[in-house]
Amino acid sequence: MNNKPSTKIDFTIIDSLRGLASLYVCIAHCRGVLWIGGNDYIKLHPYNTWHIKDWLIMSVVPLTKLSGEAVIFFFVLSGFSIAHSLTYQPKFKPFIYKRFIRLYPPYLLGFSLALITVLILKTSPDIFFSGQYHTLLFEKIGNSLALLKPENIIRTLLYDPKLDTIITPYWSLAYEIIFYLGAIFFVRKLRSYYVISCIFFIAGYFIQNLLPSYLTGSVLYNFLFQYNFYFMIGMYVYHNIDRINNWKLIANKNWWTVCLLSYFLMIGLESTIEERYNISFLFAGITCTIMIINMLNKKIIIKPLIQIGKFSYTLYVVHFSILILIAYCLFTFVHIPPPYLYSFFYWIPAVFVCLGISYLFYLLVEKRTKKYLDTLREKKSTT
Repeated sequence: MNNKPSTKIDFTIIDSLRGLASLYVCIAHCRGVLWIGGNDYIKLHPYNTWHIKDWLIMSVVPLTKLSGEAVIFFFVLSGFSIAHSLTYQPKFKPFIYKRFIRLYPPYLLGFSLALITVLILKTSPDIFFSGQYHTLLFEKIGNSLALLKPENIIRTLLYDPKLDTIITPYWSLAYEIIFYLGAIFFVRKLRSYYVISCIFFIAGYFIQNLLPSYLTGSVLYNFLFQYNFYFMIGMYVYHNIDRINNWKLIANKNWWTVCLLSYFLMIGLESTIEERYNISFLFAGITCTIMIINMLNKKIIIKPLIQIGKFSYTLYVVHFSILILIAYCLFTFVHIPPPYLYSFFYWIPAVFVCLGISYLFYLLVEKRTKKYLDTLREKKSTT
């Protein structure tokens, strides 16, 4: 087990980065669910008919397309935070028990909300389950009937959800669970873990087109050859933060400029390269590292993001169902003709609706799990 870093770590700053990532995912999905979408918009409004409003709208769309990259932030931050937790709680059973108490109740809440959402959608089958609308949103809604099947309920409870449905954002949670189960062993041989993770990541780039799809599409393959690398980055940053503070390429006064350039580069990759993920996700991991180091060094406190960071997990697991319910209300009660929502401004208020409702769900479940874990820590410290 590595020694603790000498650099003082303010975990409220880590919370703010988690808040930033979850807020970005929420914004991206609000825009994606509650607006017609760029390609369909262009089909209905060719370039030669555009006015200033159209150009402004379409200039905003690419800024909200990096939800996958935001999830990479979560992976890096998880690696960082878990490295810290295992420094103080290196035993497997207590660590896994606390992770379970911390994460599974909000997960059950999110999945329960998704099931309730499907049942509500079933009250308007002519709109949502007729199969007459062939958009990504309506296809996900149509596929979501399968979530009510007992076998899919069991799969989801075991972190193997059906992803072409309204619980699509849950794709990342299985990787988190695999990492938690392995992390207690990874930290015992950190150097080996770093080297093996890098080898697998590089190998994955070359062999992804050589292996059959049933392998490359599996959760275990993707964890080993792609996503584990970003958890590893987080663990490496935590255990080597004193050394990284001296790397001028990472810790420098122009870090904001570097992060912004990386952001726009990722947007460019998303727009021009179909299979962008190995490259763009790598930039996301590097950008997250730069932000961790510099925000900790400069003690940058962004209170709204810290507050969002506190309930970021609840926000992540419930926001998509909330968005589907908003769409349900717009199509059913406001009587907007499906399948498209043409106004660019439905999704902006929806961001605040998602934040508000998610916070209420946080108070209901996640905050209570945190209080319970705090109680356990206090009992341990007094014994």
